[in-house]
Amino acid sequence: MDNRSAEASLLPSAKVIRRGVQGFIIFSGLGTVLSLLWKSPAGFKDLLRDLQWPFIFGLLPLLALDFILGGWRYALFFDGKVLPRISLWQCMRSNWANIFLGAVTPFQTGGGPAQIYMLWRQGAKLSEVMLISIVNLAATLIFFMTSTIAAAVLLPADLFGENFTPVLHFSFLIIGGIVASLLGLLLFPQTVLGLLRRLLHLLPLRSQAFATIRERVLQTLTRETQRFHETFRLILRQRKWLLLVTVLATQVLFANKYLMGYVIARTLGQEVPFGIFIGLQVIQLFMIYYAPTPGASGVAELSSVWLMSKVLPPQMLLIYALLWRFVTTMVGAIIGGVVLLREIKHFGAAAAVAPASDALNPVAEVADQSGINIKQI
Repeated sequence: MDNRSAEASLLPSAKVIRRGVQGFIIFSGLGTVLSLLWKSPAGFKDLLRDLQWPFIFGLLPLLALDFILGGWRYALFFDGKVLPRISLWQCMRSNWANIFLGAVTPFQTGGGPAQIYMLWRQGAKLSEVMLISIVNLAATLIFFMTSTIAAAVLLPADLFGENFTPVLHFSFLIIGGIVASLLGLLLFPQTVLGLLRRLLHLLPLRSQAFATIRERVLQTLTRETQRFHETFRLILRQRKWLLLVTVLATQVLFANKYLMGYVIARTLGQEVPFGIFIGLQVIQLFMIYYAPTPGASGVAELSSVWLMSKVLPPQMLLIYALLWRFVTTMVGAIIGGVVLLREIKHFGAAAAVAPASDALNPVAEVADQSGINIKQI
């Protein structure tokens, strides 16, 4: 089994995607209904009358910049120097796929496998894509932590209730632990691999076929971990400045997202204090990043209504929350759904006509070598 065949197991499951879509719809609808019962919106005619159309058109370049920066953070590394060359357009497509799968799976990072899959399809190795994904994720979480500390310090102390501080501390604990884990993975991948190997051997696997699969997985992980470590060391020696550029690009990316929220509020005809509004958005995105619902659906709508009630009138809260979710999540998720499903369809069609298509499935290969009917497992 060659390396590409082993890595093919990253193909996202259509069943998982379908369940995620259902969960996304349910939780989004539930969050919207609860928000509607909490803060009723203004009349539709009044809303249309108060819309500020210049701000609506201002959202378009901000949305385009969001998509470009999301892909550029990957194209920075995949420039043909240390890593293979992958065009900005293909990196943008992988980012859209990430947004889609992140919106239909629990936690915001659930879209990672989709992005890995899309870039793998463009010729990148599994270890290379995972390395750059971890670098970008670490830059994102570090930015979240620092910006949230600044927002909590600069916002008026009486803006939140007494129950807010424990929630914020808990979020810091979760995100801080994840950042520490990511940095440990980047700096000490062999140690992390050793821990994973011990965990896999603790699994009570009775079937010989599954035990064989486990060994194949460990062999692949060992090989990819070595490549992962070597590639990161090469980047540190030859292209370390890219890490700083990634941090700066991450700051611009999320500053642009915060600005989109402000423009949406102005579109609704609301004069909101810029500094306080941006600070509230910083805290909201930090708190929902690891919400355990598909795409933070439900949690995002409710948290938006709760936090923005400090600066927006009650009749505008739900409308703002819906527009904010549509612009910052749903547009990208719709594009990403089309991109990812088409890519999976093309991959399936190519595999079907390949002379040895079963080689693309390492599970099928192991089962075949073990004389086991995989449909019976």
